[in-house]
Amino acid sequence: MQETHDVFQNQLNIKCTKPELELCRRLAELIGTRAARLSACGVAAICKKKKIESCHVGADGSVFNKYPHFKARGAQALREILDWGEKKGGRNARDPIEILPAEDGSGVGAALIAALTLKRIQEGNLAGIRNTEGMLEGTKAKDPKSNQV
Repeated sequence: MQETHDVFQNQLNIKCTKPELELCRRLAELIGTRAARLSACGVAAICKKKKIESCHVGADGSVFNKYPHFKARGAQALREILDWGEKKGGRNARDPIEILPAEDGSGVGAALIAALTLKRIQEGNLAGIRNTEGMLEGTKAKDPKSNQV
């Protein structure tokens, strides 16, 4: 509670009582839990729609990596949404679908988008794509005989 008290006192110049500090802390915990559960909803929806029963999902960003208990709350939400029940095998047991930190998620995401765009161009799906010649310049995809992206 001391850290919360110090933030209010020193940064916001607000003097809080102990019950007020406890309320603020609990509210922050509820907001963080809701955020973790909402992110798990998106993962669960995709897995259900695609009939994926086991995979690793990469999550990028400071909230996932640094917010206290975010990973555990997201994993618990997945267990509840996908009706897995409690983990069997103790703390070290793995869930069928895990959300893990992605290293250089932005770079990997950009590379994936570029590869998928090249694949779309090769398939003739040019909706929303400008300057296809410029995009193909210097790639194997420029060769019409190449089926590689």
